[in-house]
Amino acid sequence: MRRTSTRVDSTVSQTNTETPISPLLASPVPGHDHHSHAAGICPVRGSNNAFCPPQPGDRRSPCPALNALANHGFLPRDGMNIGPFAIYRALREGYQLSMFLAFFLTFSGWAILGQLRKMSLWDLSRHNCIEHDASLFHVDAHGEEEYAPVAVSNSLMKSSLHQGGQYIPGRMTLEDVANIRVKREAALQKPLRWWQAEIARGEMAVAIGVLGGKDGAKNGLDLEVLRLWVTQERLPDDWKPDHTQGLYKTGWMTKAIRDRMTAMQKGQMPNILDDERTHILSPTESVSKRI
Repeated sequence: MRRTSTRVDSTVSQTNTETPISPLLASPVPGHDHHSHAAGICPVRGSNNAFCPPQPGDRRSPCPALNALANHGFLPRDGMNIGPFAIYRALREGYQLSMFLAFFLTFSGWAILGQLRKMSLWDLSRHNCIEHDASLFHVDAHGEEEYAPVAVSNSLMKSSLHQGGQYIPGRMTLEDVANIRVKREAALQKPLRWWQAEIARGEMAVAIGVLGGKDGAKNGLDLEVLRLWVTQERLPDDWKPDHTQGLYKTGWMTKAIRDRMTAMQKGQMPNILDDERTHILSPTESVSKRI
């Protein structure tokens, strides 16, 4: 029988709210005393989508995308009592996902969780459902714990940022994601289930596709934007989506990561992370050129 983690695992004590990485990306949050996000509303920020870090008692997940939506008020700021249509609307409004992609992500996730009622964001940390081992930013669930850690691992975050930028300096590309994922999955004692492996690829495809802009599939995502988004679960100041990220494009980006991973796992191409001296592919050899 699994050991059930206590609710304290989901609180903001595990959330990184340090000073933003770059003042060009995000301004410091005005100082104020701890306050309540009861009923999902922030009394300091009001009803707009300004950033406010989670407060004591708020719930968060291992997913920076949804956590950021809560921290910006697209989802209830306390992270609780969330229905599927609230997530659907938040994905549409916050990230400008297409109707089909937002619907697919929301209701496929609801089905995998087996959720029959409203949930809190912490429900997404239920291990071996949507949450999976070999994350780029979170440590694996411990033993038979039912819920995985929500806090970002500083060591994994630093490692992923260091391993990214191999093809375009300062940017995380689809190729980088494939290389890092092969290394992470190779360290597992038990392979991921097929849908978890696809989720792991797809979540980075969405991140690069949305935060990297309309040319993200080709040019990747700025590493400092990625760092801000993951560690503080925050969008850069004045950031707005510059395109609608659709299901078809996201599928092709996910496939590009999968195809590259498969080639490396079958020994058909090297993983440059295995040896720093290994030749880095030129842009003309980039899988993203085929998207």
